[in-house]
Amino acid sequence: MLIVKDAMVVIHLAKTLLLEHSCKFFGGVLISKLVYEEIMHGEKEHGEDVIELKKAFHDKLIKIKQVRDTALIEKSYQYNIYRGEAEAVALYWQERADFLATDDDNVRKKKDALSIKLIGTPAIIMRLFQLKCIEKNEYLLAVKKLKEIGWFASTVFDRMMLEVNKNE
Repeated sequence: MLIVKDAMVVIHLAKTLLLEHSCKFFGGVLISKLVYEEIMHGEKEHGEDVIELKKAFHDKLIKIKQVRDTALIEKSYQYNIYRGEAEAVALYWQERADFLATDDDNVRKKKDALSIKLIGTPAIIMRLFQLKCIEKNEYLLAVKKLKEIGWFASTVFDRMMLEVNKNE
């Protein structure tokens, strides 16, 4: 299974300490050159998460790939999608990936118009738990960390907690 991730998903998964698990689960994980630069540009802000990030790159769990066809990036611009998100969408199209992993609301709202299959950080974490790739304590810790990050709506956490109750 091939997945293209944007910077925010990679960072969120690193913060939850599940980046390596998610990369191994999906097998082929790609990011664009610009997404890599965005991640590393914020290296000082990420603190201890950088260790998780650098390990994933060092272990080649995440591969950096250049978008060869700039027309695909231009196509993203037509939907008001820019920077790393534009490159991630373009790389998804270029590589004919199975999923685009993004937590960007702008991209998520336009998924049908863009003809892309999306998955976000919470769904990745839930899938890892459902398929027993992570233990309950890792899952609960990840949910707690996502709440601390403050990026997602409370309804997302409600759904995530329902998953724990289903598996008890």
